[in-house]
Amino acid sequence: MIRAILGNDTGILWAALAAVGVFAVLSAAVARRRSAPLVLSVLAGASAAVVLTATLYPVHPDAPAPLLCTVQRDLIGAMSGTQGLMNIALFVPIAFFASLVVRRPVSTGIALVLLSAVVEAVQAVTPGVGRSCDTGDLWNNALGAAAGCGLAFLWIRRTADKPSAATKREVVRGSIALTGGFAVIAAALLPFVTVVAADATENTQAGPAQRAAAAKAFQDFFGPTAKVTSVQYVAGSSGQPGRVDVTGEPGSLTLAWPGGEPVSGLVGPIPDQAPGELTDDAAVAAGTRFAQAHFPWALTGSYTRTTAQPNAGGAKTVLWRSRVDGVLMPMRLDMLVTGSGEVSSFSARHIDPPVLPKASITEETARNTATAKHPEAAVTSVELLAQADEKGTWRPLWLIGMKAQDGRQQAGLLVVRVDAGTGAVITT
Repeated sequence: MIRAILGNDTGILWAALAAVGVFAVLSAAVARRRSAPLVLSVLAGASAAVVLTATLYPVHPDAPAPLLCTVQRDLIGAMSGTQGLMNIALFVPIAFFASLVVRRPVSTGIALVLLSAVVEAVQAVTPGVGRSCDTGDLWNNALGAAAGCGLAFLWIRRTADKPSAATKREVVRGSIALTGGFAVIAAALLPFVTVVAADATENTQAGPAQRAAAAKAFQDFFGPTAKVTSVQYVAGSSGQPGRVDVTGEPGSLTLAWPGGEPVSGLVGPIPDQAPGELTDDAAVAAGTRFAQAHFPWALTGSYTRTTAQPNAGGAKTVLWRSRVDGVLMPMRLDMLVTGSGEVSSFSARHIDPPVLPKASITEETARNTATAKHPEAAVTSVELLAQADEKGTWRPLWLIGMKAQDGRQQAGLLVVRVDAGTGAVITT
């Protein structure tokens, strides 16, 4: 959540100083009106300014809203590392000073946990912030708030003649407020945000080789002055390769690991920020120039297609594909070109054409096989492509899209895979 603080973005430091000044003045005014401790109020306000700046400052103004929230299954792992410790430390000062001001550590802690939840929700749905919603951050912020409130309670108990303890009513009301607050936030987010589960231990500190590859790729795409602010390695599972996620001031890249080859990236403005009238030929020309510089392998033995992006400022998607003996090969290169002719993002898969057994099953036979498997459904699309099985063996498959009707007359989509060599149905 606050990884940007470790980067080279000086803007966040100036924003934090400005916010601290404003919040300090406002806190002092409120303290005078309510006869609250002046110094403690100012320190609490300044701490709140730091929290909001660290969590909501736009580190990637061109980034779209992620619309994603990661649920960490390993909360212990989420606490480890610099990122987790900084998220814990971030909430300790505000919890400590605010608890001393209001003299209610329990209520203060609950309020700060809800504040952290609101921040994560804002990060998930707000474009330009460049952050992501993560329950690991929420957990660490809650730990920091609990630590700060606990220290404040001990301080109050040591210095007050009659220390204030949380009443049963305060605990009950706080629990209701916490539960209700989470319910409201979840109800507001779920229609728009995808929730995914992840292990914090999947993310490991990038090593020297990964950092070197990240720096080289970043400069190749963004120029020699481009600055990397974060390099994160995510290990693969079940024998699959991992990836290196690279972010910086101009954009972001994902590299396959091992190898370090770029597989996706945000390299330009989002379409709505660079609208225009773009023809198919102009989109292909812009994409080809980008491919010649970064993906020359995609231009050999391939063909291009373009599709318009509805409600996206005139942007177009340019796709490179390859066929051998009518079989769609696994290589691909997709680019989103804005209406103004700039490449916004890309997705690439560099795989040389595999040697395949002969496809002896015709399209008609594959259609009949799928229809026999699902007689209640109609075929909507057919594609012959190369696909690898779990052992890494490539073979030609017929991919057959179907639309079915259930008893309530609601449309359902089916995809049937038929082995083009044997005619066997692989999966539905």
